[in-house]
Amino acid sequence: MKAANPTTPAQPQALDTTLLQRLRSLLGRRCEHQGQVWRLIDILPGEGLAVLESDLARPPIQMDQYGRASHRANAILQIRILDPVEGVLTLEMQDLLDCLESTIRA
Repeated sequence: MKAANPTTPAQPQALDTTLLQRLRSLLGRRCEHQGQVWRLIDILPGEGLAVLESDLARPPIQMDQYGRASHRANAILQIRILDPVEGVLTLEMQDLLDCLESTIRA
């Protein structure tokens, strides 16, 4: 039997149905995370990620490949849902869930 290469990134753990339904029920909710207001916009079960979008009233101007002002877009943040080694919720995801579940729907 071949040992796993420690430098190879671990595949994301599969989300169980109950957790996936719980997360999907929170889509659209806002909360404060890292001192900024974010909105949960997507769950990517295959990648094991929760996707948040900045909820700034006036998002920053994005630059094109030449450094010229292009358009305004909200920042996107991806949070790993499960710890790849232990298979439990990451601390960041636990904090986010507590915050999302304590807010009212947007």
